[in-house]
Amino acid sequence: MIRRSPPLLFTAALAVCLLAAVPLCYIAIRALGAEPAVWSRLWTGQIPPLVANTITLLLSTMAAATVIGVAAAWLVECTDLPGRATVRWLLALPLSVPAYVAAICWIILLRPNGLVEQAAIAVFGLARGALPLPPVYSLWGATFVISLCVFPYVYLTSAAALRAVDRSFEEAARVGGRGRWAVFRTITLPLIAPAVGAGALLVGMYVLSDFGTVAMLRYRTFTTAIYNQFAGQIDRSAAAILSFVLIALTMPLLFGESLLNRRSRRVVRDSAWRPRRLVALGRWRWLALAGIALLLGLSLGVPLLVLGGLSLQGLLFPSEVDRIWGINNDGLLRFGGNSLLLAVLSATLATVLAFAPAYLVTRFPHKASILIASLGKTAFALPGLIVGLGFVLLFSQAAPLLYGTLAGLALGFAFRLLPQAITANEAALRRAPASLEQAARTLGQSGPGAFRRVTLPIAAPGILVSWTLVFVTAMKELPTVMLLRPPGFDTLPVRIWAAASESVHTQAAPPAFALIVLTMLPLALVYTHGRFGLDRAIDA
Repeated sequence: MIRRSPPLLFTAALAVCLLAAVPLCYIAIRALGAEPAVWSRLWTGQIPPLVANTITLLLSTMAAATVIGVAAAWLVECTDLPGRATVRWLLALPLSVPAYVAAICWIILLRPNGLVEQAAIAVFGLARGALPLPPVYSLWGATFVISLCVFPYVYLTSAAALRAVDRSFEEAARVGGRGRWAVFRTITLPLIAPAVGAGALLVGMYVLSDFGTVAMLRYRTFTTAIYNQFAGQIDRSAAAILSFVLIALTMPLLFGESLLNRRSRRVVRDSAWRPRRLVALGRWRWLALAGIALLLGLSLGVPLLVLGGLSLQGLLFPSEVDRIWGINNDGLLRFGGNSLLLAVLSATLATVLAFAPAYLVTRFPHKASILIASLGKTAFALPGLIVGLGFVLLFSQAAPLLYGTLAGLALGFAFRLLPQAITANEAALRRAPASLEQAARTLGQSGPGAFRRVTLPIAAPGILVSWTLVFVTAMKELPTVMLLRPPGFDTLPVRIWAAASESVHTQAAPPAFALIVLTMLPLALVYTHGRFGLDRAIDA
């Protein structure tokens, strides 16, 4: 391997990653330049309860998603669960449901005078308010909703690790007299712990960056406080300080995820893998399948049924409000087209921009390249709101021709999604060992020729998975597009947010249903026909 990276590759990777760090620099400059009185007021007023709320939600959601994800992975990969092949990819599909859309559905069901209470009144004749309903506007409501949408992060990483565990470790423990639970607790779980931890940390970073869900469920965290400061233009220095504290909370998770990811890859690579023997569930098989069905029903079935029903209601029995909004006609096609156009542009741009830092760190792994790649991933530690604000400042001052244009929106979106593209491209490039390129060059191929004829064909499936994952994320993104979109350029998430904020749920439902379908299809297609890289890309 050539130790010194080509200057052009190094320069390109550095330029991309420096641009990705713009939002972080903007927040740091604004926060550190704020008046001491503002810092003092926030530290004695807002910050302590925000830290408590945010960390409580973080820990509860990580715990819930971890339990659900590991249990589902064990049932699918280690037991004779009926329909394992179908269940395996179905459990990845909740990633297509934005958590803020799921929040809307559960609000419609469980709020006072919601669908559940109305059904209880109609069927059982109960008085209004007599049916005890779980509090959806609460910590536990937010934990429940977010966990159902993000548990696939833990499920996918855990399932990939379980498939890689050498069965001889477990068999040796069983021969030593340990029971099934003791083997899992003392042997299997420690082996897959790095992968489980990496998935749980991805869940944690999602929780810290989430805005739409907690705003819908009226649970006050840093993201809602930051949005209120900026939207109301009360004090942008105060908003920058709150953002700075949120970044400080997120950075340990970012570095911890990177460390656990490397450990997880070593476990998979060094194990002399043999296929495991499946655990016979016996009479528990159908009960286990019922549990999986309940999980899929809550995470996928409820959103699709609620949104589909409300969409039909607004279409077949439109109210005056429905006629005013008019989203059921050409508007839905326009918003869907805008979302697809933006997602395709930004996913393609992010995948292209991520290639230089990903290639640099995989082919020339030294301190400088690792530092550059880490710099490019800083946006992963920032909510979309902060990333959008950073690029608003950059475009308005340094590139006014891009400000308020589709090109500027796609560029800002691409840098918002760059960390995911870099990590997924790294995983794809690692599938093509550098020794193959060296062998091609010794046979007379030039550097670009060796890459085109050897590396690219091997890495292409993983790069396709990388593009698909970034596309799905782009389709669901809300805060960044709200800040950077051109006038009149509404996407499905923007329209969902506008209708739900006004409690016009029959008009939030059609774009939400369309959004889930449009993100679910490519995710299902890649997983069912190209499982060559989905687990590894999400694991990264």
